[in-house]
Amino acid sequence: MALDSKEYTRLSKVLTEIILQAYGKNPEVYDDLEEQVIGAFVFGAHRAFSVAQGMQEWQSKMAMYEILLDEFGFEPEMAGNALDFFCDCLEPGFNGPLNIVIHCGDSGYGLLNDPEELGRQIKEIVYIMGDKLRTGA
Repeated sequence: MALDSKEYTRLSKVLTEIILQAYGKNPEVYDDLEEQVIGAFVFGAHRAFSVAQGMQEWQSKMAMYEILLDEFGFEPEMAGNALDFFCDCLEPGFNGPLNIVIHCGDSGYGLLNDPEELGRQIKEIVYIMGDKLRTGA
């Protein structure tokens, strides 16, 4: 049986909180890199959750918008822009590195019951992405 909208949104936020806690840092103090990488990871994990729950794409987008507002503390316009950006990143040619992070989030959805491993993988992704930006690789 499909979740009702309210329960789906609640569980979407719980999923996000598990990921944020696994990373171990308050989103209010994320730097730009962390905001993009963690946001893309959550977006991917949330998409996997949405598919598993049989939710429509528009429902997934609405819940993700609420996540960006409530869990990441984005202003409404910034949340809308970030959601559009993450959706654009689904196209491999748009932003290859964040496309990969979104797919890592999709795979990482399976680690929600192992927060230690989930946190380790997220920290590794942030480190690798930061290193790529610093070296221009």
